[in-house]
Amino acid sequence: MGIPKEFRIKNSNEFSSIRSVGLRRVMPYFITQLKFAESHEAGAESMLLTRLGVIASRRVGNAVVRNRGKRIIRRLFYKHRSLLPAGSQLVVILRFSFNTVSFAQLENDFLESCAWYAKKFKTEGPSR
Repeated sequence: MGIPKEFRIKNSNEFSSIRSVGLRRVMPYFITQLKFAESHEAGAESMLLTRLGVIASRRVGNAVVRNRGKRIIRRLFYKHRSLLPAGSQLVVILRFSFNTVSFAQLENDFLESCAWYAKKFKTEGPSR
């Protein structure tokens, strides 16, 4: 099943924008980049939705491994999206070593990353 379409980032321009201006957090098994919501973006509904994009290059592994990693990240995001600032856009880049650890370890790292972004959002505010 997967996450609903309104929570996904699919457009390559959006990925590029988030990767160029987003706040970056490097974790042992993945890299996260988050772009805080800006007040001048169009649509009040889009301001409320926190969205996710996942990047898994061929260096991560074969198609089975990459798709498993994307499913895990989507599940973690959907479960813990309320911890991220509302309206933000998150890109997760899988690293090769993600496949060597348990789901619990990945979840702990994801939660640590979310807490770090929430703290940054409170100190810096949405207009980064």
